[in-house]
Amino acid sequence: MPRNTKNSSKKTSANAENEGEPSVSSGMPCADANSGSMESDIVQALDRITDNLTKVIDTKISTVLEAIKEQTSQIQAVVARVGEAEKRIADVEAAATSSEARLAHLEKQVHDMREHIDDLDNRGRRCNIRIVGLPEGSEGSDSVKFFERWIPEFLQMDTKAGRLKLDRAHRSLALKPGTVEVVRRRKAFDDIKARLRNMNMDYALLYPATLKVMVNGTQRRFDTPKEAASLLHSLERRSEDTASQ
Repeated sequence: MPRNTKNSSKKTSANAENEGEPSVSSGMPCADANSGSMESDIVQALDRITDNLTKVIDTKISTVLEAIKEQTSQIQAVVARVGEAEKRIADVEAAATSSEARLAHLEKQVHDMREHIDDLDNRGRRCNIRIVGLPEGSEGSDSVKFFERWIPEFLQMDTKAGRLKLDRAHRSLALKPGTVEVVRRRKAFDDIKARLRNMNMDYALLYPATLKVMVNGTQRRFDTPKEAASLLHSLERRSEDTASQ
């Protein structure tokens, strides 16, 4: 009897162990289901986050692209304006260059015409007659009419109708050698003439304003004091070098 009791207890214990195993293994399918559900939720959450980020990034990029496009349009407009401005500046510079050349040509023409007018005026003055010593009041109230008859009679000239044709006649306190411009040009040689006298050099101031100087037997002519001053400077230096030797 005791042996049977031991065997039965061993079997009972074994059975008890065997009976416990199914109860443990029966809980595993529930854990796997919960894990799969969590993974699915995480994946969906990540997808939503990714979609949201993509939308935000797309929105930001679109805004940046629009700003870049607008800036590009503005830059292109500025470039076009700069190109137009450069063209206008080039046109103005070309016109200014042409105007400067034309102005220089006109200035030269005015200068030449002025000299020509002065020359004509001075040549006309050469036809003047200066009468010295005639008592004042002899010509009466009409000087032109008086001298038209008096000059041929005094000079014993044969003239048509016994008279000359005069444009005008008047009394003056001093002889007028020419126009104001000629007087100015002649006076500009005063310093040069003084230096020539100090050097005992022969010179003459020809009409209207040309200085003639004899240098070592050679005649030199100068139209401006600057030209004559250059020659005098070299002559004075040469004279100083000779004196120092």
